[in-house]
Amino acid sequence: MMKYTLIWLFLIVSAVGLFPANSFAQDGPSYKNRIGINALGLPAENLVLGYEHSFRNRGIWLGLEHRLNQLSEEKDQQVNSIALEYRYYFFSEEKLASGLFAGLYAKYRWGEEATKSGNPVQHTYTALFSGLNAGYRYNYKRLALSGFLGYGLPLTSTEVTDPAGATHALNENYKNDVRIGLTIGLAF
Repeated sequence: MMKYTLIWLFLIVSAVGLFPANSFAQDGPSYKNRIGINALGLPAENLVLGYEHSFRNRGIWLGLEHRLNQLSEEKDQQVNSIALEYRYYFFSEEKLASGLFAGLYAKYRWGEEATKSGNPVQHTYTALFSGLNAGYRYNYKRLALSGFLGYGLPLTSTEVTDPAGATHALNENYKNDVRIGLTIGLAF
């Protein structure tokens, strides 16, 4: 599964031209590329890394999320997701990709969980979301700070529980996609 994710990531990066040859030969400090980490995700045990390529008042954002294995004695959990978002910056005439923005995104999530105590239960699932995101970005030299809030609706989802019909409290919220974040990034 990870092999296919990396192949798709490479194809997306290649297709949208995120690394054009002239992106570093610009007049002034208008950096088109940014990488960042969602600082609010870490306390919630989520590692969220993002990359954005900007085109004046538009941007393509790509995010990878990995749920850090919970420090729980009752369950073992591995959850990952990949998201692609188109952003529009409303008032960024002079500055590249800054200020108030809104975005439309698609997100694919997959996960696997198992109980560690009691009767063994295995739960695997996938979900595909489409949603809206809004926020504000502030750029200072190479530093980029973004606050955002978004919500996605599940377009499709699958789940398998083994043994079939077993009752469990394993990630009953996998069909919800609420995005809240404060991203700290570096422009290049």
